[in-house]
Amino acid sequence: MRDDEYFYGRAETELELAQRATHPLAVRAHYIIANHYLDRCYGGDEPAPTEGDGGDDAGGGDPPGA
Repeated sequence: MRDDEYFYGRAETELELAQRATHPLAVRAHYIIANHYLDRCYGGDEPAPTEGDGGDDAGGGDPPGA
């Protein structure tokens, strides 16, 4: 299986999960993940950060000054 086929399949799964989710934040999360998979599938080498996604400083790593 090629990478783009895998990413497309994962995007479809995330879209199905978004349609079944009941909590608005879960719906949003599934759509965001689906978007990232589609970017990978259709040539989005480096997806641009979207407003509110935390950018480069989101999650993990040591806090500033640590």
